[in-house]
Amino acid sequence: MNVGHLVRSAVIGLPAAVLIGLAAWIIGLDGPHAIALGAGVLAVVLVLLAQRSVVSTEDLAPDGPEPRTGGRSDLQQLAWSIVEHRSHIRGTVVARLRRVAAHRLAPHGLVEHRSEDADAIAALLGADAWAVLRPGREKAVPPRAFAAALTAVERLPPPAPGRLARPLPDDRTSRAD
Repeated sequence: MNVGHLVRSAVIGLPAAVLIGLAAWIIGLDGPHAIALGAGVLAVVLVLLAQRSVVSTEDLAPDGPEPRTGGRSDLQQLAWSIVEHRSHIRGTVVARLRRVAAHRLAPHGLVEHRSEDADAIAALLGADAWAVLRPGREKAVPPRAFAAALTAVERLPPPAPGRLARPLPDDRTSRAD
């Protein structure tokens, strides 16, 4: 609290204290008790206004909603954001399905960005699903095509045990050569 706050509080509290002390004297309170009542009112006003000026407005603002954790809110957000204008699926939803498909294709040794893997991915998922999921697709995806791609990703068979469809490339980024 600085001097400006104290002066502002006194300018507000002093007339209120004088008015209440004067009113108490007029209705029959003796002089010393009326002055004491006015001084008490001034003290209360100063304390209240000083507290008000110390607490910042950010502290008084209501807290925003707590961020939700867990899969339920993700699914709820995804469900509300799937269809856009009833004619096509939003790009964020298609991008999420692409990430899931990339994760599901990795154990097969397939990477969707490699052009040499395109035929193998189309064979695993089907040509229609690969047309939706291939990288660089700018065309809007209709709901039926999205549903077919989602079904294809869900039904993606697991890789043969101990054997990948194609060996994963060496990751040389973590080794010092």
